[in-house]
Order: sequence, then structure tokens, then C-alpha cells
Amino acid sequence: MGVTTTKHNRGQELSPDLDAGENGVAVEVPVTRPFEGYTYLRKEWIDQEDGIEKVTFNMTLGPVNLPADWSRTQTFVMMPEWGTSPLRRTWIVRLPTHLEGHDQYLFHYFFQTYHTNGEERVSSMFAQLIQPREIEYVDYGGELVNVRLHWSIGDWSYAQDTELEAEGIEWGSEFSVSSAPYRAKDRLYQNGRILVMRRLPVPRRFYGLIWAPKGAEIRFCFQLVRHRPEGQDLLWDNNFGKNYSLTI
Repeated sequence: MGVTTTKHNRGQELSPDLDAGENGVAVEVPVTRPFEGYTYLRKEWIDQEDGIEKVTFNMTLGPVNLPADWSRTQTFVMMPEWGTSPLRRTWIVRLPTHLEGHDQYLFHYFFQTYHTNGEERVSSMFAQLIQPREIEYVDYGGELVNVRLHWSIGDWSYAQDTELEAEGIEWGSEFSVSSAPYRAKDRLYQNGRILVMRRLPVPRRFYGLIWAPKGAEIRFCFQLVRHRPEGQDLLWDNNFGKNYSLTI
């Protein structure tokens, strides 16, 4: 087994699909772009002086090469981590994988502090380019049914999961991982995916897309589902405890 990473070429939108749910009830699976969803990013502020009552995190998203439109600002009160000294405040930002149909966009943000004496201060403005990166896992033994990427931006303070798809299975098709959030416990879906996987040549390539700020360090490992006649095994590939890493 092995892991490599490559850059991303955009996929195409697919037509809607209708699948059978866990109890045989028809479930309409939403149309999505490949691996469309959200990325979670931890932002941090550390108090450098006393008398700060609260800190807000202010953000807006916009197209590449255009200035920020602050009329669309979203504002959040950062959460204090009591017991830290100096006091640390954090906020988990949820970023979409696409903005107005584009898979690259700018994430603009700034901090604002509110002091007990009534004073307010605004930090510098920051901007990060959010872009996709393809990650793959190669199954040389041909035993894996599913591969899940377990990853985080920076340290492991906020981990997230991305289901990888097997090359040769069309995104949005009946046994694609695009149906997994709605049919993961459906025996028909599980058995159908096993049959489809058996038709694919070995070695089998699993691939997926993640989105993160350009220049960010990504730490990751893989959760593997292996099919056996007596059932399925859940395994981990974490590079012998060292995990994997890359820079977007």
C-alpha cells in the first residue's frame, strides 16, 4: 500500500440520483460536485494585555483578484480558553469548498478587540487563498472497499474526515462514496460496492480532494475498510505512528 499526492483538475457536475435507504425507502441523494462540502479551520487570538473584554473574528469570502466586500461580513465572538496564560481565544471557521461555482477563492478576515474601558481596536486585514489538493491512496493488495482520509490543518486540534473514491467508480453513481452519508448502513449499498470494487483492476487507486489555505501544513492518515469473507476489518495507515504531512 502507498500514498501520494497530486494537484487537482476540476470535475463536472452530475445529474441527480435516487437510492434505496437503510430500510428500503427511496432516498434522493443531492447533486454535488466531487468532494464538495466544508473545511474547518481553527483561528486563534492571544491577549497581549489586560482589560480585554471580548474579541470578535470577522470574515468575508470573495473571488480571486478582487478586493474584499466587507458589506458581507460575518462576525463571531471568539471563545476564551480559561486557564491559559496569556489568555487564548479560538474560533473554528467553516469554509465551503466552492464559492459561486469556483473551487478557488479568497478568505478575508480581521480581529476586533473590545476593552473594559470602552475602547475598541481593529487588527490588520488578512487574506488567504483557499484552494483544492488531491490526495490518493494506492491499494496494491486489492482488499480495500473504502478508504477514509483523516486530516487536519496544522496540528490535530480540529480533525476532519474525507471519503476517498476508487478510480473507475463515477462520482454520483449508485455505489459511489457520494452516497455514503445517506446509505452507509444500507446492506444493499455495502454489498453492491463490494461487487463493483471486485471488477476494478489491481492495484486500485483511491483519490479525494481537500480544501485548505495555500501554504498550510496538512497532517493526515488513512482509515481503511478491508473486506473479508467473515466480515469487514477496520485498519489504520498512520505511517507507523508518524502520520503523513504535506503543504498545500
